[in-house]
Amino acid sequence: MKKAVLGLLVAPLLFASNVWADAQQDFSARLDKVNAFTADFQQKVVSPDGETLVNGSGTVAVKRPNLFRWDTQKPDENLLVSDGKTVWYYNPFVEQVTAMWLKNATEQTPFVLLTRNSASDWSQYNVHQTADTFTLTPKDKTSSMGKFVLTVNKSGQVRNFTVVEQDGQKSSFTFNDFKTATPAAKLFTFVPPKGVEVDDQRN
Repeated sequence: MKKAVLGLLVAPLLFASNVWADAQQDFSARLDKVNAFTADFQQKVVSPDGETLVNGSGTVAVKRPNLFRWDTQKPDENLLVSDGKTVWYYNPFVEQVTAMWLKNATEQTPFVLLTRNSASDWSQYNVHQTADTFTLTPKDKTSSMGKFVLTVNKSGQVRNFTVVEQDGQKSSFTFNDFKTATPAAKLFTFVPPKGVEVDDQRN
């Protein structure tokens, strides 16, 4: 009797694990079809109360592994560049550059996960799939991210993604004019402009 009850309790967990594993494999396989792209993006940040905090736009360029350029043009200009080792964040308005190791940037910038498509990264999430939409929930309950929701079609094109914080704030990004041509190498280099303050967090 005890074995039967235990079986009833364990079976759903095993089934869920298999579903998560299948979704994770499909998700990674889709991303693997496109290893470089450029796109325009539209951004919308919504508060836990449903108030729109930010409407923005810009361009993005990615080349796996670990190279990306995220150029926000509206409402305020700022630039996020990874050269493969360091992530540079430049805010022209305050004339400040922040440098951090790429390996430490995931928590602040979940988008970094897409530029690696690493099995070791995805293993830290429960992955649920509904058609082309994948919902990633951190296994680490102390993570500031509540979930990461992405739409990736069967051809590997990332259509959109949303980061939902633990407090309910949502940052949504939609990609347009998606092109799979390999971006120019110069897009993934960054040299701090003269005269700006540099906050180097790599030490």
